[in-house]
Amino acid sequence: MRKKVIAKGNVRRGDFLRAVVTDTLPEEVPIIFSNDGFYHNLSKSVPQSAQAALFVETLLDPERAYTKPYRYSVLKDAKSARGLSLIHPSAQLATAHFYSKYDSLICYYGNRSEASLRAPAKIGSTFFVRGPISQRNHFRRSGIDTVTIDNSVSNPASYFAYNKISRAHEFFDSNEYLHLEKKYKIFRTLDVSKCFGSIYTHTLFWAVSDVQTAKDNTNSTGFANEFDRLMQSMNYNETNGICVGPEISRVFAEIIFSEVDRRILRTLADKNMIFRKDYEFRRYVDDYYVFAQDEATADRVTAATQTCLAEFNLHLNESKMSTIYRPFFTKKSQIISDTNASITAFFARFIGEVSIDDDVALVPKRVLRTDSLIRSLVSAVKATCLLHSTGYDTVSDYIVAACSKRVTDLSDGFAALGDSDRPENEKYISAIMVLIETIYFFYTVNPTVRSSLNVARSTITSTRLFRENFSDRLPYLSENIVRWTLDLANSISRNSRHKDLTAIPVEVLNILIPMREIARTEPLVDELISTMCNSVETFEYFEIVTFLFLSGGRREHRDLIRKLFIRAKQIVADDLGPRVDSQSAHLALDILACPYITIERRASWFNNLRSRCGLGGLSVVDARSTVQEIQHHPWFVRWDKIDLLSVLRKKELSAVY
Repeated sequence: MRKKVIAKGNVRRGDFLRAVVTDTLPEEVPIIFSNDGFYHNLSKSVPQSAQAALFVETLLDPERAYTKPYRYSVLKDAKSARGLSLIHPSAQLATAHFYSKYDSLICYYGNRSEASLRAPAKIGSTFFVRGPISQRNHFRRSGIDTVTIDNSVSNPASYFAYNKISRAHEFFDSNEYLHLEKKYKIFRTLDVSKCFGSIYTHTLFWAVSDVQTAKDNTNSTGFANEFDRLMQSMNYNETNGICVGPEISRVFAEIIFSEVDRRILRTLADKNMIFRKDYEFRRYVDDYYVFAQDEATADRVTAATQTCLAEFNLHLNESKMSTIYRPFFTKKSQIISDTNASITAFFARFIGEVSIDDDVALVPKRVLRTDSLIRSLVSAVKATCLLHSTGYDTVSDYIVAACSKRVTDLSDGFAALGDSDRPENEKYISAIMVLIETIYFFYTVNPTVRSSLNVARSTITSTRLFRENFSDRLPYLSENIVRWTLDLANSISRNSRHKDLTAIPVEVLNILIPMREIARTEPLVDELISTMCNSVETFEYFEIVTFLFLSGGRREHRDLIRKLFIRAKQIVADDLGPRVDSQSAHLALDILACPYITIERRASWFNNLRSRCGLGGLSVVDARSTVQEIQHHPWFVRWDKIDLLSVLRKKELSAVY
């Protein structure tokens, strides 16, 4: 159900450190990972003891002119993976300092294109917060982002306010798109090939000045060269390609593409083609949308785009170019439309609406046969996929998101309605079970990182609803969630996609993490954890911290905790050290703060880490007391007293691409 905005606040514009929360992380990370602790510790200058502070200060002071990002991959689809980069904490801090110096120039250079759909327009200053029951937050149409729900970090979801839209689909649902369809007969989509991997960092100077000036001033200070050096230094001093994932990379790319757009307009103007009369185009990051009256005009716009991109060493992926005539309805749009009709009919069979205080609350209807109800939806979706010669991967994320939203809305409705107006409990129980089972079916056939957040939100929301209102039926819900999670994990373990693509199974980790709240002492969960940890020697950062978190320090997992600690030490010992290597830096700070590893082991390792950072050793007593203080100030993983639902809300607000 909808909730009115109950608070409006202002962001402290001078708080440049908020950039480490908004602009330096990839979106595809485990639920428990964030920069909240990093931001808090930087802002409050903690830890405060001399030895702990010296260690952190040294770790954040690179010993070389570059740092090495933690590169990892997540599954993109059934056949490919998406490479991402988690940049070193010192590089993240350097980004914040760069923003404090040049945020106004970023807005100026990034907002010069008439065609861009997502450009930094100004520094964020305002946020809105909805009522505490609702899971959704109000986004102003102008693009101002919102504040995080969790009180631990008071910052908006993005450092900059962006023009027009935050996601590509918003453009296709807009009045502007309808106006363009009414005006032009042809719609063509263009895609830049391997965009971020192809960007040559020196071309930023070309975008804000010109090539000759850039080559004559390679060692000068100033906005372009400093931005160029920042992007190189965080990426192992690479000039070809920029880190994929952080928002700052999209900001960097936007400045370059803004100039490309301007050159396209000038090139076509020289050929007497008038923008907004003969043709138009829009661009969302690296995707171009061309509108024209005929194919010849669209071809000329395409050719100009190719030429201007080539001036920046960028190229179109011709295999992804598509052209359609009015009506502008793509194959994917038709599939989603058909799926939406099926899922709307599905919901109508067991979910209704009631009016409450000039608003609407969702309420459950009686469910007669759960299996039949779910089969009807699956059959309808299968028919749609067959008709359009596609697979579940085209529609599964959409269905999971829709079902997850209904779980939230039913939970909100239960809280908002009085006892006399509320349907009987059994209807809520049945409706929630139908939704959760449907979510697990469509997630299992196509697990993705983005959908994993919806699965986690649904399981936690339903568990809390049952615990607070139908406690006698909580075991029924928990047992089913555990069983469906086991089925999913077993299905993925039999699939070699992750191993073949060397991908980190973040989409699996994210549905395991809620098990700590849902069924922490369930033997099947312990068995699943043990099964998934049968090759700890291959684990990387995200897997290590996730399974340490899931262990909860319980005696049953003592051997696993020991193995995970040994693996973490091995990674740090084998690489360039925590002052240079991002994975080592994150592991060092998180493992030192982890209460599930004995203080003796952490203190001993702390002296080893100090040595790697060029610092002298401490006595046993001093090492233990220093590690104890670090434990009180978590960095990237909050090991205890964590509200997963609050964390999920925050991640939804921070989704930017």
